[in-house]
Amino acid sequence: MRNDGTNELFGYWNRLRGTRAAPERREVAPASIGKNLADTFIIQALGHGEPRFRLAGTRICSIYGRELRGLAFASLWQTRDRSNIARLVKNSMTNKSVVQLNFEGRTTRGRKAFFQLILLPLANEANDRHVLGMVTSPGRPFWLESDAIIENRIQSISIIDPRYPSRSLSSSAMAADPEIPGTKGLAASQSIISRKVAHLRVFDGGKIIG
Repeated sequence: MRNDGTNELFGYWNRLRGTRAAPERREVAPASIGKNLADTFIIQALGHGEPRFRLAGTRICSIYGRELRGLAFASLWQTRDRSNIARLVKNSMTNKSVVQLNFEGRTTRGRKAFFQLILLPLANEANDRHVLGMVTSPGRPFWLESDAIIENRIQSISIIDPRYPSRSLSSSAMAADPEIPGTKGLAASQSIISRKVAHLRVFDGGKIIG
């Protein structure tokens, strides 16, 4: 996790949960998130329903040019990525896994920006499941928030062990292991030196190169 805001939110979530798999939603205090509140969101799934935005920070809504509350989370992604996104969110909610995505956003004018996203599971509440998340854009291009992002495209995926956040499981390893939930459909071919995931090549040590 390279972004300071993402690191801060992850650290806050980790402190809240203590020895538990995930903290409760009522424990998350907006004041404690502070300057990162505009970049955070909460996804909710009722029963077996589709995960939807329950809350979305003002900066995230500005990036997408609309109010996101009530919108299906998977609808922000290109069609080919939606099934993987749905599985990853479900896996985070059910198995309490921390997920990090690197993705590309495309605007109405054809501009492209790079984003990082993290999903942090919260404890189940009766028939409700929730995930706390954050979206950030390293470098923040000057046009961001004035030219709306209309489609997201996955670049890489990592499952993070909260105990050892620096030892994340790269998308290449997930693609090669069908036993890891939330990764069905991520094709990969293996070689001695590296593995190819879509148009990305992941070298030993987890470095991802486009």
